[in-house]
Amino acid sequence: MESISNKEIVLICYRKIIRDLDLSLVDKYIREDYIQHSPTVKDGMAGLCEMLHFMKTLPRPTEVAPSPIIRIIAQSDFVAVHLDIRFMGKRAAIIDLFRLQDGMLAEHWDAGQGIGDDDVNMTNGTITINESVDARESKMIVQQYYNNDLSKADVYLSADYIEHNTASTLLNWPDSIKMHRLIAEGDLVFAQCEGVKSGKIFALYHIFRVETGKIAEHWSVEQEVPAVMAHGNGMF
Repeated sequence: MESISNKEIVLICYRKIIRDLDLSLVDKYIREDYIQHSPTVKDGMAGLCEMLHFMKTLPRPTEVAPSPIIRIIAQSDFVAVHLDIRFMGKRAAIIDLFRLQDGMLAEHWDAGQGIGDDDVNMTNGTITINESVDARESKMIVQQYYNNDLSKADVYLSADYIEHNTASTLLNWPDSIKMHRLIAEGDLVFAQCEGVKSGKIFALYHIFRVETGKIAEHWSVEQEVPAVMAHGNGMF
């Protein structure tokens, strides 16, 4: 049987399990020891199923909505997904990160930020990955940016740099930052970071588009880390 990629497995989970709420596929695609980092969802496959059962009790959309998936970046066992979600009258930009093991979802992190009337550009922009760009070079450029003086971010930005989150720009950096994970595919790079702003800890998820050795485009979400979560795994 022909194997499918981790990116395709994640897309199947979104379309069949999350969108269609087909719980018969959970055993096929979700590991029993699934590790959950989303702060409001309980740990394990059981915690995920509890959330899905709750979703089944909610009114179903009366119209077919466009796919919330905007960008998807995969490297090795990791897949990052940029979403534009409309749910119960609210809109948010979400970035999910999955770790896969043996063709199944094994671990999940996420962060989200509400999209207001003035934030309509938070998820738009370039969608297609330029596969002709070497992902290793893209990752190296972003890594160098984090390794240097972030107050001089403009050194790493292209002349026509596009910022999609005006509330959290690359020139408005937190007091301190720690990178947890960095993955790249072609010209797109995802960074999962932990930052401190005014004494509060935030999950900072960034997507960069690299072009000719510079950061050309940037999307992000930031979410304060709550003191109490539905599990003991933390957000990172």
